[in-house]
Amino acid sequence: MKAGFTLIELMVVLVIISLVSGLVGPRVISSFANLHVKTATREIAGTLRFNRSKAVGEKLLRVALFDLDGRRVRMFSLTGMTSYAPEDKIMETPADMTYELPEGVSFKEAISGEDTFETGEIPIVFFPNGSSSGGEVVVSGESGMSFGIAVDDITGLVKVAEIERDG
Repeated sequence: MKAGFTLIELMVVLVIISLVSGLVGPRVISSFANLHVKTATREIAGTLRFNRSKAVGEKLLRVALFDLDGRRVRMFSLTGMTSYAPEDKIMETPADMTYELPEGVSFKEAISGEDTFETGEIPIVFFPNGSSSGGEVVVSGESGMSFGIAVDDITGLVKVAEIERDG
């Protein structure tokens, strides 16, 4: 008798391999898609933390202006200002730092005070004492994964959390 594999044994192995790759493949691909959302969220949180420390260090108001439609965050100082009111015209101030979201990643919504926005420009202001105007921004990817970035109004601390998907 010759040693070797029968055609049926080879077919069984091929079926098992195709079933396993069919189950594992989509998970691997979706984890790569989710990587863009995670990276963008961490980079935005890092720039917000940098803005807070720069506001404290330079004793200036620092603004992170979220452009929900343009998929970017502009950061700049408000020189000569010691306080901030929502009606202040800060939208035209030139940015000293801009972060563009990667392709496939967008801002789902932003929360400022009691209001929720899905379009427009939403500022988060950092004050020289370390506090902020507070707010939340939801970063979302094409895969449906979303992360929330929350800035505490009293401490100015930035926190990131994954948002559970519905259904």
